[in-house]
Amino acid sequence: MKEEKYLDAVIELFKVEGIELSMDTIADRIGVTRKTLYNRFISKDILLERCLERLAGDFMHSTDCLVDESVDVAQGFRGGILGMWAFFCKASHVFTRDMMSFYPIMANNQHKNGKAKFAVRIKANIERGQACGRYRKEIDADMMSKYIAFSVFAFFHNELMHDKDYNFDDYFNKVIDYHLHALLAD
Repeated sequence: MKEEKYLDAVIELFKVEGIELSMDTIADRIGVTRKTLYNRFISKDILLERCLERLAGDFMHSTDCLVDESVDVAQGFRGGILGMWAFFCKASHVFTRDMMSFYPIMANNQHKNGKAKFAVRIKANIERGQACGRYRKEIDADMMSKYIAFSVFAFFHNELMHDKDYNFDDYFNKVIDYHLHALLAD
């Protein structure tokens, strides 16, 4: 089994059962020996770090269209935010809760890094849109990208996510339309 397969199996296990499992239990549940698991990951902390790195890579992949130059900038903007939304919709509350409870520094660092990388991608999309004339030139790409990243990330870390008055589809389509309206040149 390649490392990626181990990580896939462990991430799925953590999503269902949480991260309080021992390395012995993890090995047993993913169908490998304890020795095999320790040969790949020398500690549970290393295993968690690799799982988070993998999830960060998956997150970035879900937003690739933001920076895909073969895609119209507005379509890339919409697709990138919807990709981020889809990624978070597949996230596990069990895994997230456990990371925040048992590894808050690691979880917060991952959150900050993900939001910063997402903002960089939004900024690149805005700058490309400005360069080709699709987006308004007077928009401050740096400030706007940070604001948009904050806005969409905050949704998942706020009571809005649990508010019955809002649903994911409605919220994200309105946010995308609002921001695209502000960005698009007349």
